[in-house]
Amino acid sequence: MKIDFYQEVEIKADAKNSKYANCKGVVLGISEEENTVFGYSVVIHGKENTVYFDKDDVSPTGITFSREDFY
Repeated sequence: MKIDFYQEVEIKADAKNSKYANCKGVVLGISEEENTVFGYSVVIHGKENTVYFDKDDVSPTGITFSREDFY
């Protein structure tokens, strides 16, 4: 399942980038080629920069923000 822009995600406990395990953030970028998603650029709540995560390292929370919340 593809996660859309501005959807909130939770970083899984076993994520490769364990520094952010169990944190939540919002998808601001999608790494995709020929309908294959490789990963997501996520801004972690309370941080200013985005962090890249493989597609299997995040799960959607069901909350969606608007573009205006970030730009």
